[in-house]
Amino acid sequence: MNNSDINTRFDIVLLDADETIFDFKKAEAHSFEGMLNTFGVEYTQERLKLYSAINQKLWKALERGEVTRERLKSLRFEEFFSAIGVEDIDCVAVNDIYLENLSRSPFLLDGAEEFVEKLSKYCKIYLATNGLTKAQTGRFAQSEVKDYIDGLFISEQIGYKKPDKEFFDYIFDELGVTDKERVIILGDSLTSDMQGGKNAGITTCLFSRDGNHPDSDLCDYTISDYNEFFDILFTK
Repeated sequence: MNNSDINTRFDIVLLDADETIFDFKKAEAHSFEGMLNTFGVEYTQERLKLYSAINQKLWKALERGEVTRERLKSLRFEEFFSAIGVEDIDCVAVNDIYLENLSRSPFLLDGAEEFVEKLSKYCKIYLATNGLTKAQTGRFAQSEVKDYIDGLFISEQIGYKKPDKEFFDYIFDELGVTDKERVIILGDSLTSDMQGGKNAGITTCLFSRDGNHPDSDLCDYTISDYNEFFDILFTK
C-alpha cells in the first residue's frame, strides 16, 4: 500500500518550533554563554536561569500584547544585566550577538528528525512560530528537518503573533485552506499554540514531553511522545 492510499484526518500540520521540534533550552544556553563571553561577563547556571525566567516572562507579555517584539529584544537584557549589577552595556548590541549565536544553534529534540520525516509522508507540514526571524530562519536553514517541512511562518514577518486569530488567518489565506477541520496544530504552549488553535477554529494537540501539564479545555489532544501523534492522525 502506498502512503497516498492511507486516509488521514488532517492534510496540514502546523508545527510549533521551539520545544516542539527544536531544543530551545539547549540553544538558549549555548547562545547565552557565547554572548556573555563576548562581553567579558561570567557565565553561570544561575545567571542562565535568571535570564531564561526574564525572557519567558516577556514573551508571555508579548502574547498578551503588553510589550512589542522590538522592545522585548533589548528589554530582556536590560532587566538581566540590571539584576546582576552590570552597568554601561549596550543591550541592543548584546541582543544582536545573542541572536547571531541562536541562528547558528539548530539543535533538535531527541526523535524530532525521525518524527518529521515520517509525518511528511502523510501531511503537509508548516512551522508556525512566534520566534524572531533571524534566529528561526538561521536555525531552520541548518536543521536536519528542513527538507521535510513545506514552509515557515514567523510572526515577526507576518505582523501578527500566536495566539491571535489573524496569525492563523494569514496562514490559511497563504495556503488556500478551505476546510479547517483538515488542519491541526501541535505545540508545547497552552497560551500561544493551544489558545491560538482554538481562536483559529482548528484541532489542537499539546506536546507535553514530561507528561506534566494542567488539564485544559484548550487541548483536544495531549501527547508526551511523537509516536502518539500518529494515533491521532489516523483515527477516524
